[in-house]
Amino acid sequence: MRPAKVHRSIYILLLGFLGVSMVTSVFLANMAWVFLGINWMLEGRWREKWQMAKESRLLQAFVGLFLLMFVGMLWTADTRAGWGTMQVLLPLLCVPMVLLTTKPLVGNARKVVLLIYTTAVFVVSVVGLVRWLTMPGLPHRDIVPNISHIRFALNCCVVVYLSVGVMLKGATLQRWIAVALMLWMLAFMVIIHSYTGIIVLAIVSLVMLLTRWRRWPLIALWVMLVGGAIGVVGYEVKNYYHMAPLAERPLQEVTVNGRPYEHAQDGIIENGNYINNYVCDEELRAEWNCRSALDYDGLASSGYSVKSTLIRYLNGLGLTKDSVGVAALTNAQVVAVENGVANPVYEGGNVFRKMVYTMLMEREFYVHTHAVAGFTMLQRFEMWRAATHVISEHPWFGVGTGDVVGAMDEYLTAGDSELAGHRMNCHSQYLGIMAALGIVGFAVVLFLFLRAVFPLRKFRHAMSGTLMFPWLLTVLISMLTEDTLATLAGILFCTFFLAFRNKA
Repeated sequence: MRPAKVHRSIYILLLGFLGVSMVTSVFLANMAWVFLGINWMLEGRWREKWQMAKESRLLQAFVGLFLLMFVGMLWTADTRAGWGTMQVLLPLLCVPMVLLTTKPLVGNARKVVLLIYTTAVFVVSVVGLVRWLTMPGLPHRDIVPNISHIRFALNCCVVVYLSVGVMLKGATLQRWIAVALMLWMLAFMVIIHSYTGIIVLAIVSLVMLLTRWRRWPLIALWVMLVGGAIGVVGYEVKNYYHMAPLAERPLQEVTVNGRPYEHAQDGIIENGNYINNYVCDEELRAEWNCRSALDYDGLASSGYSVKSTLIRYLNGLGLTKDSVGVAALTNAQVVAVENGVANPVYEGGNVFRKMVYTMLMEREFYVHTHAVAGFTMLQRFEMWRAATHVISEHPWFGVGTGDVVGAMDEYLTAGDSELAGHRMNCHSQYLGIMAALGIVGFAVVLFLFLRAVFPLRKFRHAMSGTLMFPWLLTVLISMLTEDTLATLAGILFCTFFLAFRNKA
């Protein structure tokens, strides 16, 4: 076999390995992209690769982004954090360099690698399902092992796009398998509470349908599905706020044992009852410690206090938070509280209801207490506010590659935010780049990637099909609410599928 064919075979094999490892293991994913680079260097053909690099404006945009982040090191104060960021971004330079100077996959090679990738995503989702079913109280963020549930949801979206492609062109059996796989991916995104994945999928599917206006029956079906989902959400919202008898009756001053109740009257509602009304801490402690080996003042397996978990659980059942309420719990319900289950709804099979109730509970705490810590969506709003402040303070050239997190944390500390000291990213890739490089740097990055789009006809041809265009939209939309380039899984999601572009 000729050396060129050997390197091509290794390239295809390593792409399959990368497709598996990007959703299973950071260690293996690092091995995969490094080996891809080594094979690329050993292959040679430098004149051909240089020509492809000169012609690829998209590659030039990736290189430009990396170099600008490197230049941002010149005015960063926290050089340690800056070099850490550059190390994380290294695959953003190397992977596009390899993929965009190598001929795109076609034919059977393309199908095999995508099949390997799809199988990996499916297997990981099955593992997640088993974990969800066998580990009571497991936080939805931890259902998928070894990868962020948000990053994994984006991969679920890509599997949906691939399934649609098979549904349109495959044989009968393949179409039925594709339908089943698509429905499973949608269900799994609900199980892991991926608001990002569901919203991205809804937007991308609508855009794809609108670009094919002759398929108006599919557009009508999309409207009915989204309308139905909105209707179900409305129904669950109504149930959440439907006031239970305990909340509607006049407040009682004492328990049946004559001990005083505490009624916070803070207005926080869950399952139709006010969480912090009808609380007798003395009776709760005594009765709970009689029924459980976990101390009332200790922590449940979720990491939250037993006290707060128990109070919310009793509230969800419509029980008073006293000895009578604890005595009414079954042994299974006591175990549920020990496992960190804070609402009986979370134990049921209606995962959609659980997702809606979780979102509403976060809203209630924010509206009445302005709490944001531990709440996914609310933390985003707080970090966006911090990032916007940093940009307003350093509008032109930003704070440098390594100082974004520190500058935001200083602002949060000055404002006594609950997130002060957590040193979190901004949860928006666009805001993150602008905070690091300023308006000038962000404008240059934007120009480089817009330049890659033109000539439009050539770019549209390369991005056409049932995978490339929806994948590109997914990347762009996800960056609005995620630091997609802050992790290896995110970077590989933004670069891996460049191997499947059409020939320009």
